[in-house]
Amino acid sequence: MENYDILYKILFSLVLGFLIGLEREYKVKEKEEVFAGVRTFPLISLLGLLSAFISDKFWNEALLISFLAIIGFSLVNFFLEYTKDKGVTTEISILITFLIGVLTYHNQYYTALFIALLTTLILALKKPLENFAKSLYFQDVMTILKFAFLTAVIYPILPDKSYGPFDAFNPKEIWKVVIIISIIDFIGYFLLRWKGTKSLVLVGFFGGLVSSTAVTYNFSILSKKLDKKEMLILGIIIAWIIMNLRIIILVGIFNINLLTLILPGFLIIIAVQLAFAKKYYKYLNSQIEEENANQFQEAFSILNILQFAFIYAAIVFLIKALKYYYGIIGMYFISFISGVIDVDTITISASNITKSGSVELIFGAVMILLAVLSNTIFKYIYVLIFADNYLKREMFKITLFTVVLLIIFILFSFIKSAPKFS
Repeated sequence: MENYDILYKILFSLVLGFLIGLEREYKVKEKEEVFAGVRTFPLISLLGLLSAFISDKFWNEALLISFLAIIGFSLVNFFLEYTKDKGVTTEISILITFLIGVLTYHNQYYTALFIALLTTLILALKKPLENFAKSLYFQDVMTILKFAFLTAVIYPILPDKSYGPFDAFNPKEIWKVVIIISIIDFIGYFLLRWKGTKSLVLVGFFGGLVSSTAVTYNFSILSKKLDKKEMLILGIIIAWIIMNLRIIILVGIFNINLLTLILPGFLIIIAVQLAFAKKYYKYLNSQIEEENANQFQEAFSILNILQFAFIYAAIVFLIKALKYYYGIIGMYFISFISGVIDVDTITISASNITKSGSVELIFGAVMILLAVLSNTIFKYIYVLIFADNYLKREMFKITLFTVVLLIIFILFSFIKSAPKFS
């Protein structure tokens, strides 16, 4: 059995080495000089695996000596090619490939595969990455630094503990909201720089998977900085549609019976939103690709992000204060209030309590609809406060149709659940 295991590892390491070597060989096709290709890289990966095997079973120093030999080999080639100004990409790739073989021997298959794929991707994207780096402005570099500061520096040092009245303020939880906004803002900023306003549709789609509220907030602020508003509106609508689809999927996962109850209503809402989206989709191919770079100078704003986090913290405080003073007056009231900041929590809660039988399905459906209603209204409040007049007018129509439909479905559910007298 051990023999089969080592044979599998040998084949696995050869495949990963071949993957990297294939990319290097492609560079030769593009008339770039590389001293290692589709045969050398698999052998280097195999050398790493065999060195780890021999070091483990027979000779402890085998791995160290082999690794030093690979380093020496790479250094010799580097100095021979130094005058040609070729860089050290291939040499570094060789060292990584050797270590991939070592990881494979120690059963770190996933890590080895991930590193091999990442290395190949970085090597393959040489020209796009170089072009991207050359196209950067000073504000782009500052954007990257601000994003790294917000997400990687501050978050780890914040305490995960509740403070203040009603234990309403948890720094780490609040900063998670900052990170969500930052990610959407960061991706949106560079997509705008790279592809122009058409990319806002992508931001809306992927942003909707995380937070349609964050997308609405960001795009509302952007509406005062961009000349073309239609793609902002389309991006917001798509984010709202994705939120509705997310609710359908969550309910389907936790309670399939509840899904059959809410599905028709949500499909109608999605159909109406798609009809509005179609109106703005026609602008997609007519949008100007190149926008003035100065328009995006302040697209990634720490002040705007912190402003959103402050509003979020204030809402959390309000919800906890209401619960403290009045208790849980009713699940409907709590659903409506909580839906302002988090639809997913109410969706999962309603699915679970109706599945357990403690609450009827129709009441769970109303809880979800109320959460979506308050979330939709609150998103338009963001538009009302932060967007320009055109976005306010257009989003009012979409919001009005969505809210009216939600109210109709809620009233219908109440009528359906009302006691019948004979």
